[in-house]
Amino acid sequence: MLGRIHLFLGIFIIIVFLLTGQYMHHNYDHLKEMELMNRALFRAGHLYILLFGLINVGLGSYFKISTNKVLKNLQIIGSIAIIASSALVIYAFFTELPSEGIERPLTRLSLYIILFGVSTHGLVGLLFKRLK
Repeated sequence: MLGRIHLFLGIFIIIVFLLTGQYMHHNYDHLKEMELMNRALFRAGHLYILLFGLINVGLGSYFKISTNKVLKNLQIIGSIAIIASSALVIYAFFTELPSEGIERPLTRLSLYIILFGVSTHGLVGLLFKRLK
């Protein structure tokens, strides 16, 4: 079930990525007249959305829940972190840009959270192979 959630959420996020591209095109004239720093930040935020969508699709495509209770709980924690960070990066795209400064605390937080989630799943994968 959790794998299907990641897969469908990832597909949804990739659609959001396409829509945010249209948003930048129509609302900001494809960033043509934007100051270079804001333009780079906008594009980076846009690409983060794609990255988070691809992480969800990749995880959802191969996800297998562990029968070990501890590993299963770690997988659930990692998945919650990945799902939460995916929502946060989309929210940050619309609320933090364009801005006068380079600081984007929500985007940074979403990157730390997804790092935690992906690392947790990676650790579970390593432990799962050792416990077999």
